[in-house]
Amino acid sequence: MHGMLKVMYGKVRISCFDRLEQTDAPPPATPHQVGSLRRSLLRSTAEFTEESEPCVLSPDRDNLHQIDAVDGPTAFMDILAPPYDPDEDRDCHYYKVLAEGEVNTSEKDKEVWLMEISQPPDFWCGGEPYPGPEVCL
Repeated sequence: MHGMLKVMYGKVRISCFDRLEQTDAPPPATPHQVGSLRRSLLRSTAEFTEESEPCVLSPDRDNLHQIDAVDGPTAFMDILAPPYDPDEDRDCHYYKVLAEGEVNTSEKDKEVWLMEISQPPDFWCGGEPYPGPEVCL
């Protein structure tokens, strides 16, 4: 899935991850959590405002991403192609970073574990169909 995220209001910190093959033993977890763990590599962390260029994500790199509001509320537009579709195995998933301390800009290419969680209660997302011409990537 390709993605383009553009901040419309406020400031966000975007941390991008790549999923790795799960060869190492996962961190300690309860038996029902083990299947929800994803070994990943933190590739980049950057802050974006409405003045920033869009953040571009690809299916091969930076496809897992963490978006945090910085200094208050924020709004952003996230364009996905092809869009989420649970029937086509393109559902939206949410993860919690299982790491020592907070992810920050000095920790590039750091291996971390992500645990799949339910949608956070303070996150809201609305989808809209694209009525324009066909887009070929």
